Formats: sequence, C-alpha cells, structure tokens
Amino acid sequence: MKTIGIITIHKINNYGSVFQAFALQKVCEDMGNNVEIIDYNFPNEYHEKHCYPVKCDTQPNEPLWIKMLYAPALIRQHKGIHKFVNKYQHLSKNQYNSPDELLENVPEYDVYITGSDQLWNPRYCGGDPVFMLNFAPDDAKKISYAASIGVDALPVELIKSYRTFLSRYQYISVREQSSIKIIQSLIDKKVYNVLDPTLLLTRDQWNVIACKKRIVKKKYILCYFLNYSFNAFPYVDKLADYFQKQTGYELVHVARPPHHLRIPYNRYLIGASPEEFLALVRDAEMVLTTSFHGTAFAVNYGKPVFTVVKDKTFSDSRQVCLMHNLGIEDQILQINDAMPDENRFHYDEAVEQGRLAILRKNSMDYLKMALSDELSVIM
Repeated sequence: MKTIGIITIHKINNYGSVFQAFALQKVCEDMGNNVEIIDYNFPNEYHEKHCYPVKCDTQPNEPLWIKMLYAPALIRQHKGIHKFVNKYQHLSKNQYNSPDELLENVPEYDVYITGSDQLWNPRYCGGDPVFMLNFAPDDAKKISYAASIGVDALPVELIKSYRTFLSRYQYISVREQSSIKIIQSLIDKKVYNVLDPTLLLTRDQWNVIACKKRIVKKKYILCYFLNYSFNAFPYVDKLADYFQKQTGYELVHVARPPHHLRIPYNRYLIGASPEEFLALVRDAEMVLTTSFHGTAFAVNYGKPVFTVVKDKTFSDSRQVCLMHNLGIEDQILQINDAMPDENRFHYDEAVEQGRLAILRKNSMDYLKMALSDELSVIM
C-alpha cells in the first residue's frame, strides 16, 4: 500500500472542482492506496498577487433584487458543497495557506500527484509552484493526472519555472491536446492525454452518491450555464427557449442565479447540493451547458448534450477536446450559431459510451502504471 498526497483545487464553491478531487481520490484508493488530499487553500494571497487577468466579455449584470432573492439558495448550495467536502474528501491533518507554509512543513507521502483542474493555468493560478509539486522531496515520485494549462501559450516570464518544476515529474498527463504541445516544447518527456477524473467513475458509481429520489417530476432540460470565463448570454437563453419550444420540456436551471427571471417553463434550483446536482443530470432528458464538468457528467450519464463554447477552434477548450474524442463534435455550439436541427437532438449513445469506455480504460491504465512504474507497457 502506497501513501499518496493529491494537490488540487478541491473545496471552492464549484461542483466540478469538488467532484474531480473526490474522483481522483477514490480511484487511487480503489487501487489499494492510502490517499489524502493536501488541504491547500485556494485562492490565497499568492494567487491574488500573481494570477493573470482573465480577459472576459462583459458579464451579465443581475439586478440587485434578483441577487437578494437567490442569496438564500446560494448559501444552501455552498453549505451543501462544504458538507460534501467534509463527508467524502479525505483531507490532510494540516491545512496550508501559502507556498511557504508547505515548504516549511512538507507532508510526507510515497507519491505526490498534481490532480486535475486548471492548476497550471497562469490566468487562475499564476504559476503557483505548489501545483507543480515544488515542495515534494527530490527523491519522491511525482506524477500529474489530467492537469490543465488552459491557454495556448505560457507567459514568457513563467517558462523557466514551468520547465524547472515539470522536469522533476516522472510521469505527466494532461486533459487537453494543447497542453501536451506546450509541455513537450519545454521538457523532453512524453505527455499523455487522459480523461478528467470525474469520467473515471461510471454512472453507477456516481449514483451511489447522487440523491436517490427524482427531484423534478416533469420531463426537463437541465441548463448549467457558468460565465466566469466568457459571457454566453443572451445566446444560451435563446437556445434554451428554442429547445423548450421544440420539445415541450421544462427548463431547470442550476448553479448561478439568473440575470433576469424567465417564465413560464423555467425552474430555478440554484440551491442544489452536489448530490442533487448529480440526480438532476441523471434524470434530465437533455443537458445544455457552458461548463466542462456539465458536459462531462452529461456524457457520462449518456444524456444528449449541447455544450456551448466561445470559439470551436480555440485549442485550449476542454469541452471541444472531450467532444471530439467521443466523436460527438456536432454537439458543440459556438456563440451565435444557428439553432440546431432536431436531428441533432439525439445521437447514438451506444457508440458514445463505447468510446468513453475505451478512453476510461486507457486513462485508468495510465494511472495504474504510473503508480507502479510499468508505464512502458501501455499507450
């Protein structure tokens, strides 16, 4: 039994972040290891000082009365996320608030893993050396699983540190093809493309956690629209209205308060806990989303999905990479695309699930072999 310490963004108020941290922990535990998530607080003062500004379109401006109306729902959602973290994530005894704190009190493990999410993205993490395992002893095994750079090119001033820290890894895997090109331009090492940790668990495994009862009795389309990286409004509202009219299904919105209330046929479940979120994906007829993890859970549950991106050709798009790998790139929509024909409302789930199963096996094989130093026999 190996001891493993995972460093990742694991407890912010975001469904995808807490799910991906738990999933990687569980998969490593199921392989017979003793696993902890290193309780490193993000964001902290380092990120406030070093992260690069995110260029984003003008965000929707929610009226104050709507913000106040949904404030209790957001509080409920955040409490649910914190409860999920406390229940399912196995955190280190010590909590760390800065890179210096980790260097001064290094947690000891046999293996250190940089987990998934955009840990190597300079826009959000500012080249934080913690996420590149600078604190791990030189002689310890260091691997990454589905880390993401999330930009087409690194800032020039960060190239040296990325090259230094990433060269210390024995095994590196990332979540999208663009990250492979960037890393291989820095270091002479093979880099693997693997699935996000949430896709390593099957829908049956997620259903163990999901709320057992059906939350919405009517047939519905789940709308999961985030806007922290780009503003998809009002396009996604028009898209949702179009699908509602074509199908007659109710629209169920999760995660963020609306920038304006839209009735009828719209229901807002902003306070959904992580367990309720899973159930809402499981029981939906279709999913519309701008979120990578919204896309990931939709395809994992075999739900028809349309994922909206700012630019279909943008090479750092996690959604675009995933959908191409699954052979369902026709389900990608770019802002201001024409409304899709009804023949695109469904696709061959069996084919999509077959491809997902192959990608899942390859990704699991990478992780198993990286942990056991037998990587040469796969991929």
